[in-house]
Amino acid sequence: MARPPLKLRPNNRTPRARRRGRPRSQAADLAILRAALKAFIESGVDGASIEQIADDAGVARTTLYRRWSSKEALIAKAIASARGEAELWAAERARFVKSPKPLIEALADVVTRSEYRRLAARLIGSIPSCPELMETYWNNHLLPRRSAMLKVIEAARDAGIVRPDSDPEILLDVVSGAIIHHLLVRPGKRTRSEMYEYLFRVLRELTAEELVDDVAAVKAVDSSDRR
Repeated sequence: MARPPLKLRPNNRTPRARRRGRPRSQAADLAILRAALKAFIESGVDGASIEQIADDAGVARTTLYRRWSSKEALIAKAIASARGEAELWAAERARFVKSPKPLIEALADVVTRSEYRRLAARLIGSIPSCPELMETYWNNHLLPRRSAMLKVIEAARDAGIVRPDSDPEILLDVVSGAIIHHLLVRPGKRTRSEMYEYLFRVLRELTAEELVDDVAAVKAVDSSDRR
């Protein structure tokens, strides 16, 4: 069974300053974000153009200029709109304090998707040539998500899963860095079960309680997806 691609979140919030004039089209927003994400993954910041994005989205260039201040701001929004591991941390917060396994499985599912790997590689590779993209993405999108992730770690610490003297910021950096290293630095493609085992070992080193391994079920699902 093929896994669904990363989804885009619709932009349901309309700024108060935009009460006058024609209302924004949610369908147009999604089409633009999809086109921008596709252009960025395939061509990078320099290779992606407003004209190409507008054509692929089926909108006028002026539509993009009205909604985003720059190409970098548009691409940063498109990256942020792709559902990824940040939402999983927030969604699994309540269950994580009881068992980290659902979160590990969900993370392994997302980060082993080919489009996620290509997106992460392109984003990191753009830092030297276009630092403003990462700055925009970090300040406007990643920092609020990190706040949600940190609450998960803090809840786990309060529940005794994570050591009481742990620094949530450092723990989050360790997990995020481990994911990036395993996906982009180490050669070879990773399956869900392989990533699950890896993340499981990472969390086992960071937690106060002994985690009970349950990789067999994930391997079975992973094998069925390849049939």
